[in-house]
Amino acid sequence: MDRGYVYVNKTNYLHNIEVLKQLSDKELCLVVKANGYGHGIEWTVKTAMEAGIKWFAVAAISEAKKVRAQSDELRVLLLTEPSLGEIDNIEKYNIDLTVYNDFFIDGLAKSGKAFNTHIKIDTGMHRVGCEPEDFKNLYEKITSSKTINLAGICTHFPLADEEIEPTEESIELFKQTIKDVDTDNLLLHADNSGSSFYNFDPTFNLSRVGLAVYGCNITPAEVVQDLKPTMAIKTRISNIHHRKKGEAVSYGKALTLERDTTVAVSPVGYGDGYPWSTFPDGKVIVNNAYCNLIGRVTMDQILYDITDVQANINDEVVLLGNSENNELKITVFDIAKWNKTIEWEILTNINERLERVEIE
Repeated sequence: MDRGYVYVNKTNYLHNIEVLKQLSDKELCLVVKANGYGHGIEWTVKTAMEAGIKWFAVAAISEAKKVRAQSDELRVLLLTEPSLGEIDNIEKYNIDLTVYNDFFIDGLAKSGKAFNTHIKIDTGMHRVGCEPEDFKNLYEKITSSKTINLAGICTHFPLADEEIEPTEESIELFKQTIKDVDTDNLLLHADNSGSSFYNFDPTFNLSRVGLAVYGCNITPAEVVQDLKPTMAIKTRISNIHHRKKGEAVSYGKALTLERDTTVAVSPVGYGDGYPWSTFPDGKVIVNNAYCNLIGRVTMDQILYDITDVQANINDEVVLLGNSENNELKITVFDIAKWNKTIEWEILTNINERLERVEIE
């Protein structure tokens, strides 16, 4: 081991897909943006294809290209309107488009090229999406076009992982907005990882699921979940040294030692996506014991206290995942809590400097 590895668990990933499939009759669209939530976009797509997944959602043309490279048979949904300068790439890579602006739809029509589109309605997120009162105009513009195909209608919930009632209000607004148009043979989609566990409204026939497929439970619904984590991060002890009580360590001398301390160093840092703010609350696992971080996380290394642990250089260190005896664990939620942030940010920040290794 050089710096460390990101272990992506194929068995758990396929298990989570199956759990999500069993929730309803809706088809699954897996969200694989931000390098497959840090797991590796090619791996997430290739593995999901083994489970029969045909729909994938991304946030960038560059991501869509990587999905398309896996198969010409897949459907790739771009979640926001790109620049009209990307029209040739959209056609070349056969990308389904999320649309919500007149000028963008007009630009597609003017190109004379054929596109699949999904009208997005703003039902409360207030980020992108057409106003409900503008929906019918966009619907008629697309359905009357000779080259633009309407493949679906969608929305996005702002509070699905926190509260059920506001999500139900968004669902009702969506249904009222589309009730006077023909939706036969269209994909109607709104669900994310939070709402997939409680929105069983038959209006919808596709769910866009991200974080849940990677093993994170974020629904407010009181339901039994059997999601399993799909990522573990492990490194090694690269250096051990002894410091006296009263000495300070790392940048800014942010921690003064309160006892004589055996300090271990591992070659992972914020340059790998391990968050800078993990100190002072963060821990790692060494030889089936929690060890507290001491001193700031640096770009390429972390320091932690192994005074009470028998350890040697090259011993394994768990940053995310379970101890060898499975009695201790560090979850994505734990790291997010230490950093006062969200699980999405933790996963998507893990970059490609750490090699991905598939395990089963």
